[in-house]
Amino acid sequence: MDVYGQDAELHLLSKLLGRLDRRAMIDIGAEQGSFAVEMLHGGVERLYAFDPHPDNVSALKARFAGDPRVTVYEHAISDGDGSAELHVSSNPDGTPLPFGHTLLEREDTDEIAWSETLSVTRRSLQSLIDAGEIPASVGILKIDTEGHDLAVVQGMGTLEADVVMVEHWTELPNGLGACPWTPQEMVAALHARGFTHFAFIVHRGEFVTIKWDDGDVESGAMGNLVFLHDRVLGALLPDILDCAGSLAEEAVGIGQAYMRAANDRSALVDELKQAADDRLALVEELHEVAAERLQALEASRARLKSQDVELKALARQSQ
Repeated sequence: MDVYGQDAELHLLSKLLGRLDRRAMIDIGAEQGSFAVEMLHGGVERLYAFDPHPDNVSALKARFAGDPRVTVYEHAISDGDGSAELHVSSNPDGTPLPFGHTLLEREDTDEIAWSETLSVTRRSLQSLIDAGEIPASVGILKIDTEGHDLAVVQGMGTLEADVVMVEHWTELPNGLGACPWTPQEMVAALHARGFTHFAFIVHRGEFVTIKWDDGDVESGAMGNLVFLHDRVLGALLPDILDCAGSLAEEAVGIGQAYMRAANDRSALVDELKQAADDRLALVEELHEVAAERLQALEASRARLKSQDVELKALARQSQ
């Protein structure tokens, strides 16, 4: 199932969930439900899925039809209620995408464009709690709003969560551009709510690693900040360390595979170079042989010419 490369996040959240007393999850930016499905397999007992795009909402309702554990909402979650313009993403050729829709204004790139807007309902988590649509406490709050995550956190109100995961990057030149908030701003917003520490799952192509209490990342890389509430920090740290170790081993394995491939290519280059040197030596040898034969032919031609002159002279004398 396509979870857009977030296998490490799924693995970690599923492990953390096993140590939590609260097994409810809020999935903001659920798109078409791939992540939600895996979290349900991982032990989530109640899931509240939010997405503002009607196509994604239709897909969510179809996927979870008849599943009493899942409730689907067609809202853009933010720091307050009202209406908003959703910038709808597509490929540069206009082909619709299920991801990348955002409340933020973004410039088109070579990989993604936002040429259409939709008017959507904007809600805060506190508003949903007040309306009795979501519980006041959950185990996991996952936020993936293509850059609007800080506003979602600022609208949490009285919501309690053991784990909060938000998507983060510094600059994605071919995608969402600059992240509109800094790690320091997110840390400050969640620190006030009892989240003192976080793990940063960083994706750099095939290489995925975990950093601790460090949200800095270079341009082009991205990942998710996983904040752990102080009340569960001690219980969850072993899983963070285990996941960090596993990812480090995988990264080493990938690096070693690339090293072996590079060594194999280097050996092949050396082999081809040796073959080229051998062929060059053969060409030079054949050139020398050809030169010697040409010299012998020139000598034979000279002798024949001399003999021809002598024969002609003898013929004249005999007349």
